[in-house]
Amino acid sequence: MKILYLAHSGSPHTQKWVRHFVQRGDEVHVASLGNAPIEGAILHPLWHPTGTKLDYLINSWSVRRLVRALKPDILHAHYATSYGYLGAGCNFHPFVITAWGSDVLEFPKSALKRKLLHSTLSKADGVTTAGKFLAGATEKLLGNRQKVILTPFGVDVETFQPRQKDKHKTIVIGTTKSLEPVYGLEFLLRAFARLARNNIKILLVGDGSLRQKLKELAFELKIAEKVEFAGNAVHAEIPGYLQKVDILVNPSLRESFGVSVLEAQACEIPVIASDIGGLPEVVQDGVTGFLVPPTDVNALAEKIELLVSDESLRKRMGKGGREFVKKNYDWSENAKIMERLYDSLVKK
Repeated sequence: MKILYLAHSGSPHTQKWVRHFVQRGDEVHVASLGNAPIEGAILHPLWHPTGTKLDYLINSWSVRRLVRALKPDILHAHYATSYGYLGAGCNFHPFVITAWGSDVLEFPKSALKRKLLHSTLSKADGVTTAGKFLAGATEKLLGNRQKVILTPFGVDVETFQPRQKDKHKTIVIGTTKSLEPVYGLEFLLRAFARLARNNIKILLVGDGSLRQKLKELAFELKIAEKVEFAGNAVHAEIPGYLQKVDILVNPSLRESFGVSVLEAQACEIPVIASDIGGLPEVVQDGVTGFLVPPTDVNALAEKIELLVSDESLRKRMGKGGREFVKKNYDWSENAKIMERLYDSLVKK
């Protein structure tokens, strides 16, 4: 079939869906304010003169014209309050919107924004979400349980593989999150500083607005020599970084799902994550890792210390994590749900 995505072409989430349907043999087009090419897909760059939400309004006419010209079998917008708005304005069917998280959980804080989002979602023939937590919030907002379809955003378990752990080495506590306030990395540094050990270090993979403040905090806590700032990494580099990690910590203050947690568990890495949002869906507390209250430095330090000091526990939780991912979040199986949704909508 011919599929037109309205989505940011530079996002690894967009790229993953697009590549799947390209490999399936579909003709895939991507209209995007980003200009990152995706192999096998046809990119239609949109004009972005302001770099703000206004760019979506500016492009509304050109997107409608593109839809009329391409006549796709499926129009699929990713992120409800931006590309979803563009898609809703096309009055085209079948039309699918994928909610990503903040578009549903954070955007509708006023009555006007809530009404706008409800209107956008109502025009879709199907609304997909990666996890149950986000699905519940979307159903509540939309008022239509049948229209929301759970399509887990899983992991390629062949790419994300475990490695042999070296004995008698430094234990690496890692994260693969942006250095932004919402991900709570300050609390990880403060918890780490409470551990009186020489055989541990932190690996922060990602960049963001808090980079300098986190570096300053590391110096203040006298742990700077044990904290490595790896900087930005493209998604293809994440498996290599995870090969270096023994424990993954995700101390987020808000999280609608938790793909980075699943990627770590696929590599047999035990996880410590905040007991918030969609993270309890992807971490089996006491089996594949631990859930702790967000911002609770003492609880975070306690669980890190427990995993650092118990190699057999790390191994047991790591193996449990990979089995959990293979059973519930194998990307090859998860993507078939979207295939079935497309097929059913086209037949209708």
